[in-house]
This record gives sequence, structure tokens and C-alpha cells, in this order.
Amino acid sequence: MKQPAPLGLLAGGGRLPILAAQAVAAAGRPVVGLQLAETGQKGLLRHCAAGTTLSLGKVGAIVDFYRQHGVAEVLVVGKVEKKLNFAEIEFDALALEVLATMAGRQDSSIFAAVADIFESHDMHVARQTDVLSSLLAPEGHLAGPVPSERIAADIALGFSVASVVADYDIGQTVAVKQGVVVAVEAFEHTDACIRRAARLAGKGQVICKAARSRQDTRFDVPAVGPATLRQMGKAGASCLALEAGWTLWLDQEICRAEAARLNISIVGVTRRR
Repeated sequence: MKQPAPLGLLAGGGRLPILAAQAVAAAGRPVVGLQLAETGQKGLLRHCAAGTTLSLGKVGAIVDFYRQHGVAEVLVVGKVEKKLNFAEIEFDALALEVLATMAGRQDSSIFAAVADIFESHDMHVARQTDVLSSLLAPEGHLAGPVPSERIAADIALGFSVASVVADYDIGQTVAVKQGVVVAVEAFEHTDACIRRAARLAGKGQVICKAARSRQDTRFDVPAVGPATLRQMGKAGASCLALEAGWTLWLDQEICRAEAARLNISIVGVTRRR
């Protein structure tokens, strides 16, 4: 029986790259992992058939590494912090090409430019929603208590705002309480947005997370997991609303247990696109 072609996994920070490697390997496909040194990712390689760690600035070396291992398809997952200091990174010639084509410092701009380089070297960049479809949040009540009518109204408001904010590439998260938008994610990422909402409005916030209307599902698909719920618990938030079919829901059984423990509702919401 012919062995499946390896999948290259380009890993930023966070837990998602590890879960992705586990899911792909469990499906019988070898994973060739590459941790980006600047993102702090350290747990990936034990889940890979082959792997290494390289700087974000060594794009030529990244391409060469994948070629050496017969990679023709790459999955890009994980975080690259917006506050990353590019002045401290030594860029090779191919990386400088990436920088020249970037529209900004957003995760989507960084990964879009890298994806174009891969495609130009005959490496297809896979869609996260295809490879990791088992992790996508479904529609409906997912965990914790059933939301009240008041919370349902806050969810509707939150998604009407979050979808616009996401389309401007500002952030993907909005916090709402009793019909008022109290915080919008910007430079700081989701957890800091939740903490800011708690400082401004106290307990009872509804946290809504949405994808862009024209989300490039090769990268930067919204993702939440137990760490998000624990942060919500500290902040006294009451509900986490995810865009169904467009949000990666990590460690789902742990999330269900945490939602029950913290008395937080989790719901999957479908919106028109």
C-alpha cells in the first residue's frame, strides 16, 4: 500500500499546531513539522515524522527543508504576534520578498505573503477548514447552561458588530453586556479583550467570535479553546458565541467540562454570508 504524501505543517504559537499535527497523523498522513522560532512554539516536533525549528526570517531555508522531505502541501497554523519586533530578525532574500508584498503586520498579511511564496515553489497551501474540519464548531447549544433571551439578544448584537470589525482586519472578538458593546478586540488578541471588557463592565459579558466575510481559510481562522474559557471564568463572562462552521473549537471535551464548571454557555451561531 502506497504511503500518503507528507503534509508540511508550518507552526506559529499556541496549541492549535499540536492538535493539527495529532489530527493529521491520526488520519495516517505523515507530518513534516516546522516551528517558527519567534513564536515560542516548542511542543510540535514530538508529534511529527520529521521536523525542525527555523526563524521566520529564513524563508529560503523553510522552502528547502520542505523540498528535502518531499512536501507538496503545507498547512499554516498558529499565532504570530502583532507585536513581533521585525528589527531583531535577520531576513534572507526570500523573506525580504515576503516583506515587500505584505499589506500590513496583521497575521493574515504575514501568512498570505508566505503562502504566495509556497505556491510559487509548487507547494499548495491547504485550507484549515478542510484539513481540520473535525475541529469546526457546529451550530446550536454546545455546552454549559442554555442562554437566556437577554443573552441571545446580546449574541445577535455582538455578531452584527464582530462581522464588520473582522472585515476591517481589526480583530475577531466583541464583548457585549445588556445591549451595549463594551470591548472590541484590536492589537491585543482575544484574552486581553476579555480582560478589558471585565474592567469596563464587570461580570456577565457575552463574548462573540466571528470570521471575516471573505475569510481566507488557509490561515487565521478564528480559534478558541480551554484557555479562552478559563480567561472568561476569571472575567465573569456568561457566554461564548462562536461562528458555526468557521471557528476552530479546540479540546472540545475539556471545553465542555470547563463550561459546566464555570457556568458559561457555549453556542455555535450561523450567520448569513
